[in-house]
Amino acid sequence: MKEMEDMISNKKINYSLELLRLILSFWVVLHHCCKYVGKFKGRFHVPTFMIMSFFLYYNTLKSKTIIKIKQRFQRILIPYIIWPVFVFIFNIILVKVFYFTEFQRKLKLKDLVLQLIFGFKYQVVFYYQFNLLFLTIIFTIISILSNNNFILIFQIFLIIAYFFQYSFWNKYIFKKYALVVRIPLESFLELLPFAVAGATLHYLDIIIKFKKNKKFSIFFFLAIIFLILKFDIFVKIKGCFFPGIFLNIGGICIFMLFSLFSFRNKKLVSFLKIITKFTGGIYYVHKACYFVLKKQFFFVKDHTFHGSVLVYLISYIICYFGNKYTYKTKLRFLFN
Repeated sequence: MKEMEDMISNKKINYSLELLRLILSFWVVLHHCCKYVGKFKGRFHVPTFMIMSFFLYYNTLKSKTIIKIKQRFQRILIPYIIWPVFVFIFNIILVKVFYFTEFQRKLKLKDLVLQLIFGFKYQVVFYYQFNLLFLTIIFTIISILSNNNFILIFQIFLIIAYFFQYSFWNKYIFKKYALVVRIPLESFLELLPFAVAGATLHYLDIIIKFKKNKKFSIFFFLAIIFLILKFDIFVKIKGCFFPGIFLNIGGICIFMLFSLFSFRNKKLVSFLKIITKFTGGIYYVHKACYFVLKKQFFFVKDHTFHGSVLVYLISYIICYFGNKYTYKTKLRFLFN
């Protein structure tokens, strides 16, 4: 999820988006580790992540800079491959030495193969990386082959994706497959519109336009978020995780709202530099942290809010030391 190269514009990092990244990362932890988060109506964390990801990737799609394309694939593939392999080996050791494991069984080679193919067998959160990887491949190929008309093609893909969602073909096509196959493939057409939305926002220079009247824009986006949360404006449909246009509208509004802010206080920026690091790594390790911590702390096992905070903090510490010893290598992408 970390895309620092894409966030650098004129040697400046947009710390409002970095703050949003932190909030979304913590939101993911809450979703997995806190029983109260289910009461919240909008699941905007993953949609907003995907919108931000392709908003930041747009310049690379437009310029077709091979180095930046290569860097993006490295950032996705290194954790996508290495973390599941590490967990697979660690699982075997735990079973043989301590006779226990997070998965209640010894993982087989078949499990590892399925995990690496679909991103959803025992490291289930990697279904997002699976979709991020293939959306990046598809969008990159289209941008190269279609010159500068790729945004139009993206819009066609968006329409097709929503057609499959609202016609329920998306569920019908994949319902016969096992969960390990169905979840990644069914969620692909749900996540695609968010990627298109992110690239389109950058193409339209929408942030610059809204910044011309910042106060009105902030009110406008807050009003839309309130309305879509308070009232059933959009038709709710069944899907995998993130079906329907409701989540796209909400994700866009959240992303746009944070993009309107800027931080100039040096002390605040220094603080943000520290606390907004390692959001990608936290996403990768937080489930394992939860498994270990729930055996030691009842408030983690009970899925409380402060238990989720502890999971986030321990995940941050792990990523801090992991990054410290790997920052000169590409293995740093495991923690960033």
